[in-house]
Amino acid sequence: MSNVPALASLNSPSRVLLVGAPPFASALREMLAGADDLELVLTDAVQALAQAASLRPAVLVRALGGSEDSSEFIRACRAHAALAGVPLVVLAPNGGNAGRDAAFAAGASDYLSELPTQTELLARLRYHAAAGRALLERDDALRRLLETQALLARAQSELDRIDGVDGLTGIPNRRRFDQVAQGEWQRARRNGQPLSLLVCDVDSFGYFNHRLGREAGDLCLRKMAGVLTGQLKRPSDLAARYDGKQFAILLPDTGLDGAVQVAESCRAALERLALSHPLPERRIVTMSVGVASTLPSENGEFDDVLARAAEAVHAAKSRGRNRVAAFRA
Repeated sequence: MSNVPALASLNSPSRVLLVGAPPFASALREMLAGADDLELVLTDAVQALAQAASLRPAVLVRALGGSEDSSEFIRACRAHAALAGVPLVVLAPNGGNAGRDAAFAAGASDYLSELPTQTELLARLRYHAAAGRALLERDDALRRLLETQALLARAQSELDRIDGVDGLTGIPNRRRFDQVAQGEWQRARRNGQPLSLLVCDVDSFGYFNHRLGREAGDLCLRKMAGVLTGQLKRPSDLAARYDGKQFAILLPDTGLDGAVQVAESCRAALERLALSHPLPERRIVTMSVGVASTLPSENGEFDDVLARAAEAVHAAKSRGRNRVAAFRA
């Protein structure tokens, strides 16, 4: 959030910052005494620039005594982020035409070569205060808009992240996997690099879930997700919960031999975990892994790789489960 103080309410007085020339202070204070819509604040040039962000004046009045030059201060204000657009009135009874020209050239909004009457002073200050207040209100509105946009962007980023994460296992879900897979497919096709896919299926999970209950089944799936992500070594590798008890691993820039090695390490890691399985012939939770690898072509589609990986899973299960089967797509 911004540290800039919020603009006061519309009914509060507009702040008039009087800079320099103490002899004018009492005269201006008397003229503004009955003006409830204007608040006079006295300061010097150094403090005006240093405290501009906190003071947030609607009007600046630079009062000069003798032959002082206002140009340097005016240019400093116009280069200051908090004062660049604030109306600046120069009060210089001894300034002459040269001083007037120099002040306007530097960026002054108004110039008074003598102390005006109360009526004229109030009219000028109110006119400039309205413009300055409108500028402050615009800046506040813009600041709030930017803050809101930043909050919305962060919220959207978080929603996108949540939308792409499986609520049970905490790893990417099928939607996120499909998005990444399409991008990697296009990249592999452009670069002429291989792309491999692993489909990992928990063996006899239906029986496990039926006998031990959903809570145990959910824990099993979370353990499975941990095993798979633990075997991935590169940032580009992606493990996701693909469909119920099935998980998918995407391996960019990886040929069939490398993919089979990753698949075997995943299978062995789950086996070493030795989660108890209620089915006598299983004894522990295992998985079957189907591997498919391809060199993407112009006519091919990622769905072809998915189909071959699914066929490989079925082949692994038909050969006794707890094993890896691999096909080229």
